[in-house]
Amino acid sequence: MTTRLQPGMKASEKAGLALALLTAILLLGLALFSLIVDTIIKFNLYGILIDLIFLGIGIILGYSSIRIYRKSAYYEGLVRSAFDEGIYTRLEPVLRKIAETSVEMEDIESRLNKIDRMVQTVIEEQAKLEKSPQVAHAGVERAIAPGTSIGFVVKAIFLTIITMSGFLFMIYTSIGMVHFATLIFYILWWLLITSEYKLFDNTTAWVMVFMPILLVPVSFMILDAFMEINNVIALFYALLALYAFLYFSWAVYETRGTMPFNLNLVRYIKYKHR
Repeated sequence: MTTRLQPGMKASEKAGLALALLTAILLLGLALFSLIVDTIIKFNLYGILIDLIFLGIGIILGYSSIRIYRKSAYYEGLVRSAFDEGIYTRLEPVLRKIAETSVEMEDIESRLNKIDRMVQTVIEEQAKLEKSPQVAHAGVERAIAPGTSIGFVVKAIFLTIITMSGFLFMIYTSIGMVHFATLIFYILWWLLITSEYKLFDNTTAWVMVFMPILLVPVSFMILDAFMEINNVIALFYALLALYAFLYFSWAVYETRGTMPFNLNLVRYIKYKHR
């Protein structure tokens, strides 16, 4: 986006001209009033001469103020016209190109940041494998998504057990507020993944938690009017599994620059021939 220059008088100069014009008007009014008094009411030749002098000063001051303002407006119009038709017309493609280049540079910077995270992840994973004394342990490290700790896997397994237990409990028992209970599991999975990858300051991460908060209860009640409650519960828990996997995949890509379970083929061949 480009910004055009706005040539013209400064505000202080315009205020000065307005004050000069006002002074001229007041001076003309007083001089005319005094001239009428000195000629009609009480004739005074000396006063008439003074009145004519002040009347001339007022006329000159007012005329000069108006003339200066008109000249300034005229030159301002010429400068604006010359800028719009000449300089701006020639500079506009250059300025547009600069803006496009700036956008491209931001895009390149974003890609470089992702590449940097990806390289850092590869280095960390390679360091883990080289420090690993046992091939079996290396195989475990390879099976876990890049940047994911063993502690996270344990927590995920534990939360999976709790989620399945809640699912079975809701299927075999009729409890109220099932939609809110289901929503809690969405939030728990979001908390687990977000805390593991430290995404609490990421706007997209917060969008990912507000989506189920807004959609799950309403959709649950709408589908409940057309489907059996157990089928609705099963559907939302299947969607929960998809939600957790997609959010986990995005979290790994956002923080590590690579997708989860994306095995490095060269590294795999390297360990295959050991």
